[in-house]
Amino acid sequence: MANKALIEKRKGLFNLKPLYDWFNNALDGFYRIEIKRIRKPRSNDQNGWLWGCIYPMMLDALLEAGWEFVSVEQVHEFFKARITADKVVNKHTGEIIEFPGSTATMDTVTFSTYCEKLREYGREYLGIEIPDPNKYWRINDKRTR
Repeated sequence: MANKALIEKRKGLFNLKPLYDWFNNALDGFYRIEIKRIRKPRSNDQNGWLWGCIYPMMLDALLEAGWEFVSVEQVHEFFKARITADKVVNKHTGEIIEFPGSTATMDTVTFSTYCEKLREYGREYLGIEIPDPNKYWRINDKRTR
């Protein structure tokens, strides 16, 4: 049996039939219900702008700033570690470890925020202006001419 039930609210009304059906088929016992709004995953256009515009521009600017990155994949890992890092603390020693989050699982809003943070970093630390996301960004990118 699936451990999730999707409930849709439309025009102010909920269709709770999937929830009732799930509980009708569940074994006796206690259950915890968590409510989480589902958002659309990042779009192909967003991902294309990140990998085809933002990261290449960041790579060029980082190289000019003295960094020795060799690929946009390294730039991706660098910024994931800087921007999306999760921290885990050892409560006995105070030691903190960090590991990068994933951009692949971001929804459209979170992904837009991540891209905006990259643009701010580029503007503030690298002196570059990354073009707005639009279907013509390739035309506006001077490096492709």
